Amino acid sequence: MVRNSDIIEEINDGNLFLRKISKTDDEFFFKSLNEKNLTNYLSLGPLKSLEHSRGLIKNYLKYWDKFFQFNYIIELHDVNKVKIGSISLWNVNWQHKRTQIGIWLIPSFWSKGLGEKSVNLIKKIAFNHLKMNRLEVYIAKENKKSITLFEKCGFNKEGILNQYLLFKGKFHNAVILVFLKRDYLKS
Repeated sequence: MVRNSDIIEEINDGNLFLRKISKTDDEFFFKSLNEKNLTNYLSLGPLKSLEHSRGLIKNYLKYWDKFFQFNYIIELHDVNKVKIGSISLWNVNWQHKRTQIGIWLIPSFWSKGLGEKSVNLIKKIAFNHLKMNRLEVYIAKENKKSITLFEKCGFNKEGILNQYLLFKGKFHNAVILVFLKRDYLKS
């Protein structure tokens, strides 16, 4: 298992930063996860209250301490620091050295290459620091933007799981996309 000192709490690529989520991100989470366009294919949101947001972040921090999930805030550092989304490594399986990625960006930051940069940074954390072998994402088949994002980042389609995801009372087929350490080492 990884030691606490191996967990990267902040990493950047130029002006794009990933940093460990903190209690002070509660208002950002609450506001962002109540945006309809953002939560169509997310298992969380809309959030019921600011207290709901605080509880969510409190759980994320507990999961971090238990080495089960690592949640980051995505920030742009230009003139000011601007929070633009979140990315996580979750459902970490240390025995089989695999984990899943989850990401969301505020819609005004979509299609600007920031999702790709964020995914590439989280790959560095997963492979170089956590010593993972396999990264997985499960995306609703209709969520073409997310599928395209991960394909641009080198993920390969591995299959379809029928009626695997449930959003707003409706089942969706999930596309499984995977990125392996051997492919990371080649790049």
